[in-house]
Order: sequence, then structure tokens, then C-alpha cells
Amino acid sequence: MVNSYTELSGHYDQIMTSGYYDYDDYARTLLELLQDRPRLLELGTGTGLVVEKILELAGDGPAPDITGIDHTESMLAQARARVGGRARFVQQDILHMDGDSGDSEAMGTGTGTTSGFDAAFAVGGVWYHTPNPDDGDRDSVLLCSHLVEDEDNIRGLRNVHAALRPGGILLLARQAAHRDYARDLPGGLVYSQTIRRLGENHYLKDYYVRRQDGHLEAHQRCEYRTYPQDRALDLLEECGFRAAYVSDNGLFHLYSRR
Repeated sequence: MVNSYTELSGHYDQIMTSGYYDYDDYARTLLELLQDRPRLLELGTGTGLVVEKILELAGDGPAPDITGIDHTESMLAQARARVGGRARFVQQDILHMDGDSGDSEAMGTGTGTTSGFDAAFAVGGVWYHTPNPDDGDRDSVLLCSHLVEDEDNIRGLRNVHAALRPGGILLLARQAAHRDYARDLPGGLVYSQTIRRLGENHYLKDYYVRRQDGHLEAHQRCEYRTYPQDRALDLLEECGFRAAYVSDNGLFHLYSRR
């Protein structure tokens, strides 16, 4: 199963909007890349911050039809409260996107010709890219995954492939390199994260929210898997995706569904 953020969900918005991501840049880039692809699936939607920003930037123009999935219900409850009926939010494990959730129409897993999603995207959920610190080539990236087993990554990516219509695309965000750091949050809180290497291509990341006096408010521990660029491309190819291009600003890597 993909990493859960249940323990951190009460502070998630504070952390993410404190400078962790630039949601304006991500959402604006997505809108530019997906102008002719109205039916979208967000992988690991969290509390709906990306969806909210996409809808806000769409303004009075045609709004994309977005379904966000996450397996942490406490996060999805916040997403529904934030966005209301302007998007769908479905509790779904990426490893079980088989229509058994009872929401196969929303998930695009039906058999109708219009049931497939035009695109799937992830900003920080399930899969994303970061610079490869072990490669001198500044354009070299790692594929990072919240799924630590090869067979789970294959299954998850194949499920995404099945949810996309023929000609659909997968967009994976590029983030800055992960590192240890601390940052003040509103309300006199402090967020910090530490990253420890467990072995080749495996990492353990601890998230903490503390009061200024050191009292621990929340702690989440997640294990991550990384794939060097060549191995990542082989993995995606095995699951039916071919590298297409990188957005001009470098924020998204696009993969076409074969």
C-alpha cells in the first residue's frame, strides 16, 4: 500500500502552503499542458490544494473535469470541504483501481468509449521526480515512489494505464531535491523533516510538527523507493508508457500511453 499521511493530515495544509510547493506554478503549467484534455485524474490528491488552484486559475473559462484519488480519508474530507462539488474526490488505493470501489464511472474504469481519463497527473502523490544527487548531469532525475516494492510500482502504473483512454498521458511533477530542514508554521508551530538512506534506492523520511517549546504535535514516517533515470524509463515502458517530453519550465515530465 502507498504511504498514508493520516497522522499528519491535520497539519498538512499548513505545511504544504508554507513554501513546500509553488502551487501556482504547478497548476498554471498543468492548465497549459492540458488545454485539450478536459477529463483529468490526480494521483494522491491529498487535501485538494492542486485541484483548487487549477479551478481557480481556470477562472470563467471551461473548467476541467477532475477526479482526485487518495487512500487517506481524513485528507479527502478536507478536499471535499475545500472544493465542494466542483471536482470528485474518491478514496482509492492506487493498487486496487479495478472498479471494485463502487465508483467505476468516476474512476474511468467502465467499458464505455468516454470512460477513460484524458490525462493523469501527480504533483507529490505516489510518483514524482527529483534531481539525482549521484549523477553529475544536472538534467538527470530520479523517479521517486511511495511504493517500495517493484511489483507494487508495476501494478500501480498498469492501473493508471488502464484508467487512461488510448492517447492519454501521464504527467509527473519534478520537485527540488529532498533534504533535512525546519520551517516555522503559523500558530507558533515548527515543521521539520529528516531523510535517512536505508540502502540502495530506499529512504526513510520522518515528518514532525512541534510547538516552539518542543512538544510534538504530529509525526509521520514514510518509506520511499527511487529509480535511476534509465531504470525508471524501463519501468514506465514495461507498464505501457513512453517518455514524451519535459515541460519548458521543467516542472513536469510527460509520458504517453501506448
